[in-house]
Amino acid sequence: MSGATFDYGPDFYDEPTVFPRYQEARAAADEGNTTLEEPYVLAFVGDLRGRTVLDLGCGDGTFGASVLRAGADRYHGVDGSSRMLAAAAARLDPATLERTDLNAWTCREPGAWDVVTARMVVHYLDDLPALLREVRTALAPGGRFVLSVEHPVVTCAYDGDFHDGVPSEMRVRGYFDEGERACEWLGSSVRKVHRPVETYVSELLGAGFALTGLSEGRPVPDNFRDPRTCEARRAVPMYLTIRAEKPAG
Repeated sequence: MSGATFDYGPDFYDEPTVFPRYQEARAAADEGNTTLEEPYVLAFVGDLRGRTVLDLGCGDGTFGASVLRAGADRYHGVDGSSRMLAAAAARLDPATLERTDLNAWTCREPGAWDVVTARMVVHYLDDLPALLREVRTALAPGGRFVLSVEHPVVTCAYDGDFHDGVPSEMRVRGYFDEGERACEWLGSSVRKVHRPVETYVSELLGAGFALTGLSEGRPVPDNFRDPRTCEARRAVPMYLTIRAEKPAG
């Protein structure tokens, strides 16, 4: 491993070299989140007109801007990075933002949210059941929760063969051994938490949610500029996106 080592949180994305690298990576053509994860998140959140949206791990506000353009009545973003929130504040209007380490986040407005999202953040957090309890508290009856994570096939070992940044294969080791992993991200070694697919599903069910959608990021040609990249992306599932709903009763 090269570079500095950080835990997820304010100290990572607030590092001077990390934030610009993040922006550059996300702006790349046919970037993975944009082509494989975000389309399914947008499909799972559904029609947002008149809805209230709580976005956990809101980042630089790019997704929040999409939510507001889609007609959401209210948007609130939570993130642990001051640099991310500064970028979000410059991009979002109207919106409210909150700086909180999501490992310690608690719901301040029970039942106030029609939709809660947590994009690419849960795999940094230690206590999944605690987060799910807070999300369930935050949701209005019948509300939906959409979360996305790196696919557990990837997080179990972070060992694969890549061509132009796209994996041709990933080596699966210790898949059912849950816990900490380290991976190279933006020039640093970053700590993440590996969980199998069944853990995400069983924890959601155990928290009282109904599972209503699941995606492994199947590549769709219309989402890509380069059809060769789309074809290459068929080799390895990179993202797991789940939609769950709080019972209406």
